[in-house]
Amino acid sequence: LRNRTDGQWEQVQPQAVIDANMRNFIIYGIEGLLMTLTNLPIVLSVLRYKALHDQKEFIIVAGLAFADGFNGFAFLVAAIGRINQLLNGDAFVLKSRWHCGTTVWNICWTFANNLAGLMLLVVSIDRLLAVSFPIQYFTFTKRYACILVGSAFTYICIPATVSFVLSYQYQDPEFPAYCLIGMGMHNGYYEYFVMFHLVTSFGSVLLYGPIIFMLKRTLRRAVGSREVVKIARLKKVTYTLGIHTCFTFLFNMVPDLLILYSGIPSSSQTPFYMMLNVNAMVNILIYMFRFKEMRNGLKALIMCRRKLPATTVRVHSIQISQRTWSLSTYFSSKRSSVVTGPE
Repeated sequence: LRNRTDGQWEQVQPQAVIDANMRNFIIYGIEGLLMTLTNLPIVLSVLRYKALHDQKEFIIVAGLAFADGFNGFAFLVAAIGRINQLLNGDAFVLKSRWHCGTTVWNICWTFANNLAGLMLLVVSIDRLLAVSFPIQYFTFTKRYACILVGSAFTYICIPATVSFVLSYQYQDPEFPAYCLIGMGMHNGYYEYFVMFHLVTSFGSVLLYGPIIFMLKRTLRRAVGSREVVKIARLKKVTYTLGIHTCFTFLFNMVPDLLILYSGIPSSSQTPFYMMLNVNAMVNILIYMFRFKEMRNGLKALIMCRRKLPATTVRVHSIQISQRTWSLSTYFSSKRSSVVTGPE
């Protein structure tokens, strides 16, 4: 440590450490920008176009995209702030835990990081309800989705407030001013913070086993159902969010476990922190390829259209669905007459 002329204490670091931090913060900034740019259009499209925000599935997708985009914004702000500190020579000045906890990027992270994990769990819970009770689920309106997403957002505010209250008692300078997220939290709360994100991410992935099982059972029971179109949409949405869950496993759970339990030095963990954000950046690609409505919404948003183009209903598709139902009913009655015989 050395005492600066302005009276502040500062860590003395070799140039190699400063250069390594500069590289890491530039990488974080690029990732944060990509996360923000790939998730913000999803949120804006759902908010802007009635055809999208009238559908409960898209409201929940927008909630997840907002959490990931907010997390990316925190990365972007942190990168800008920390790079500025390095350039001004202030990055290693000692600051208090309270000061670190109230930097713009750590305020954002305190809310966004765990919100992203919780929204992953909310998506899986929604899919479990959809495949377990499809008939009842079809009657749910967008109010159900707003309550589900709003509950997640409200819950996150409670522990985040607790974090700020706990860190307020630490006013003595003890951490460098670039302020990693753990430097602004009470040690006990930071353990909760890390484990909450890990457990919710794990839970979202583990729930998809029962979800796929229940979906297959629902599809078998739906043979001959009049809700052919709704069942087909249920299947498509569930498989699409299942793809997202696979990315969560590969690029969220695995890096998290390696960071926590591999014993790799923190100075060598940057690639794993980079991997943590890949699943958030592929959201827009998954939704564009799988949902025509979302594709049209993003296109209309880019072209500054007020409304989405009218969706054309394919009459032959409806006729085929009705014919499928009629044939299924016919063959079911034939099988019944073979087993029971003529009355």
